[in-house]
Amino acid sequence: SQILNLLFPFLTFFVAFLWTTKIFAQDIRIGFPRIEIGSRPDENSVALQEMNTQVEIFGNLAKTTTTLVFTNSSSRNLEGNLVFPMPENTTISGYAIDINGKMRNAVPVTKARAVEVFESIQKQNVDPGIIEKVEGNNFRTRISPIPAKGSRTIQLSYYQVLKYDKSAYQYHLPLDSSKKIAKFNLTTKVYNAAQKPQLEESPDGTFNFSENSNVFEANLSKTDFKPTKSLTINLPKAANKIESFIQKNLDGSVYFYANSVFDEKPIAKVWSKNIGIIWDNSLSGLKRDHKKEIEFLDKIISQQKNLNIEVALLNINLEKGKSFQIKNGEWSELKKYLETMIYDGGTNYAKIVSTTLNADEYLLFSDGISSFGSNKFEFQQPIYAISSSVTSNFGVLKMISQRNGGKFINLNDTSVDKAFEQISQNSLQFMGIINNTAGEVYSTNNNEANQDFAIAGISQYPNAKLTMMFGRNGKVEFNKELDLGKAVQTFEISKVWAQNKVNYLELNPEQNKTEIEEIGKQFSIVTSNTSLIVLENVSDYVKYKINPPAELQSEFNKLSKQGFEQKETRKNDLLKNAIAKAKELKEWWKKDFKYVKPKYPKPVGDSTDVIVDVRLEDMALPEFNANADMEEVSYEASSNMMVRTAQVHHIMPEPNSDKKMKDESSASVPEIKMVDIKSDKEYMKLIEVSKNPYQTYLDLRKDYAETPAFYFDVATYFFQKKDKITGLRILSSIADLGLEDAELYKMLAYKLKEIEEYQTELFITKKVLDWRPFDAQSYRDYALALQDNEQYQSALDNLYKVLTNDYSVEIANRDRDITEIIVPEINNLISLHRKELNLSEINKDIIVDIPVEVRVVMNWNKDMTDIDLWVTDPNGEKCYYGHRTTVIGGRNSEDVTQGFGPEQFMLKKAIKGKYKIETNFFGENQMSISGPTTISAEIYLFYSSGKQVKKMITFQNNKPNAGGEGILVGEFEF
Repeated sequence: SQILNLLFPFLTFFVAFLWTTKIFAQDIRIGFPRIEIGSRPDENSVALQEMNTQVEIFGNLAKTTTTLVFTNSSSRNLEGNLVFPMPENTTISGYAIDINGKMRNAVPVTKARAVEVFESIQKQNVDPGIIEKVEGNNFRTRISPIPAKGSRTIQLSYYQVLKYDKSAYQYHLPLDSSKKIAKFNLTTKVYNAAQKPQLEESPDGTFNFSENSNVFEANLSKTDFKPTKSLTINLPKAANKIESFIQKNLDGSVYFYANSVFDEKPIAKVWSKNIGIIWDNSLSGLKRDHKKEIEFLDKIISQQKNLNIEVALLNINLEKGKSFQIKNGEWSELKKYLETMIYDGGTNYAKIVSTTLNADEYLLFSDGISSFGSNKFEFQQPIYAISSSVTSNFGVLKMISQRNGGKFINLNDTSVDKAFEQISQNSLQFMGIINNTAGEVYSTNNNEANQDFAIAGISQYPNAKLTMMFGRNGKVEFNKELDLGKAVQTFEISKVWAQNKVNYLELNPEQNKTEIEEIGKQFSIVTSNTSLIVLENVSDYVKYKINPPAELQSEFNKLSKQGFEQKETRKNDLLKNAIAKAKELKEWWKKDFKYVKPKYPKPVGDSTDVIVDVRLEDMALPEFNANADMEEVSYEASSNMMVRTAQVHHIMPEPNSDKKMKDESSASVPEIKMVDIKSDKEYMKLIEVSKNPYQTYLDLRKDYAETPAFYFDVATYFFQKKDKITGLRILSSIADLGLEDAELYKMLAYKLKEIEEYQTELFITKKVLDWRPFDAQSYRDYALALQDNEQYQSALDNLYKVLTNDYSVEIANRDRDITEIIVPEINNLISLHRKELNLSEINKDIIVDIPVEVRVVMNWNKDMTDIDLWVTDPNGEKCYYGHRTTVIGGRNSEDVTQGFGPEQFMLKKAIKGKYKIETNFFGENQMSISGPTTISAEIYLFYSSGKQVKKMITFQNNKPNAGGEGILVGEFEF
């Protein structure tokens, strides 16, 4: 894959080759565009041809709009995936891509709906554009295609609240490049500034500000330019001067924004002598700025001199670390302990408990992303949350600090000195507005006003005089007047207000989910519940009922008024299908298949006829003609399977055969032998011969840091060595590799189910359901996790939702007939736990008693993938997609050729002998950050009976597109 780092602050762009596959990669780093490519023949095919950046600054607000043109010199279409973190208090307010040579603006859509529409259109070989907010303040978009011998343009706009430090607000734009840009333009305008902006760093010596009509402007236009320096602007700000801006509304009211700097003397905080440090040493902890964190700690310790410090280590558990007695500010032992920390595993905030440490106040060093468990926990003492990672979830860290009487400190865009000043003061607070003419007022700094502060609100009157109150500990100490009559009318203050309100609502995101979604839609900003989408044709906006951008509104209205015939096709009759499927399965189950063993043994490899007896009363199978007492039957097979013939005898059914089947099934349970499918990667060979496998894993990790298969393979090795603790920690690292990556989380869910870590399996599958509620598999996986956790009613309800939801026709076609799998699973729950279930909402026509002696189910974690389930019975007859019913009564579900699966084999009555389970990787049409496809295979014996047993294996496809080469998964013998 290729990784192309773009120019936005903290932004990374990913380009991949589109052959018959679509390849994605993910990496998050600070930096300017550069291409990192493996040994590809056209490694220099993608280039950033043009870059045009416009910066507008009003007070402590900045709007940045960047337009980027990418060219593709290769003869292949390319595709890019973009994941980038943004600074705190930043609002993505505009996104556009070129459609037929013109830039088209995106429009807001509910987040899950945007992904569903995107993927539905994508399956029609038309690619829209989408930008969404993922975990934390991180954003993801995609550009596709970059046409062969062509170009593609994207544009992104964002508002940013500037930080105040050393008597000035500061604007920073990284511009460090290793390659030349053919056309480079940078324009910066500063409005209503009392003093000339100061350039701390500029990309070129000719870039300088000049004043024109109270606007300071600087321009730079270059060809074949390779900037090696960034743009950093300091904007001096006088104390006690309030700046204000307004935007008028149709009803006469105004949105307002105000900022100021105070020269109030701070009141020093008195620290306890007993401090606890919760140090996040999960894998994502490697991305934090540990140097800054150590400097920050040094400030606290230098002030207090004598302290008792206890350290707890947070990953998938909270483990007690070491205790340190600090005397006279000497803390070298603690410093070395933190500097040599090992980082590994995911993060689970739910494991944080105050009983682990004995302290009065706590410092939490983390990124706020709980990847392996809930971010909610109960705690009594104050927690000061410190962020030094650009990918942090600022909202979660603010929530933790506010709920526990502490503070949130953002070390990303704050100097260590300023951060120490913030944490060591009894903060001045903004306490509201007296006047009743203004409302919905939200602060950008959690109401803190130590030096600088900013608020946004709505005023009924454009010239209102508002009285702002400030104080400490709930007591008002002084007031400040805000005269909106003196405010400057400027850009979209409404979007800044909307982001401030969203930040406030996201302190309780689940409770405020609907309101967050509504605000995102109304103000066209990207939130955790709202995305921006671009569609190619006006007809697509009509079809999917998405209001288009202004330039398409007239045509959209015309098509809508005419009753445009193309409407989004939804499939909502899965319940009807399930009723038919239940009837079909019951009829199949009633058939009695009886095998008569040949008189003499058959040699290995003998291709002569297999002699069997089978009951065919009332039976119609495509492979057989049941009208004759004895005739030759040919099996249809694919080109890589042999054609076999069989002698078939027509025999009358035996009475009471159903009861006999149930009685015989209770005799004994065969042993299921699963195959340890080992990775053949070079790193595994080194680990297997190592005297210290875990240390070898850590040593090798630097070369495979972003490779999920590496963690999966190594974790599997430790599980096979019966070291579950180490294996689980390594496996959980996968959760820290991607942000809201469903493929990675599905991979985790399968393995967690296999090793019986059911509680975490439930958390992981619920995350996938939240991200992809339009997939039937999301409900199924979550329901089965609920069943593992003995939550049987919820499991039944969610399985039933698979049949009662509606789906886009493209996604429904992908999943084919999933009712073949859901009907047995619903009835399995009922057969095992009927007394604990309320069945009043379940259609009685899908409730059928169909216990089977053998059931095999196979799932996988990727879309656009064709993987097949093979089951070979003791006769040597293989049941697979080309031969879905066998002589002894085995049946395979319909072949899934482009979705996530699942595929299923069922056999009502097993004959004696060995059964072999295999999987065949027929075709893999995409690769992604998650690496090879992950497959889970489950083998059940005596399914839906009182003696049901199960074994499971999760493994990865290391042989993509290897049609015909079956991989042995497991076997058992009746």
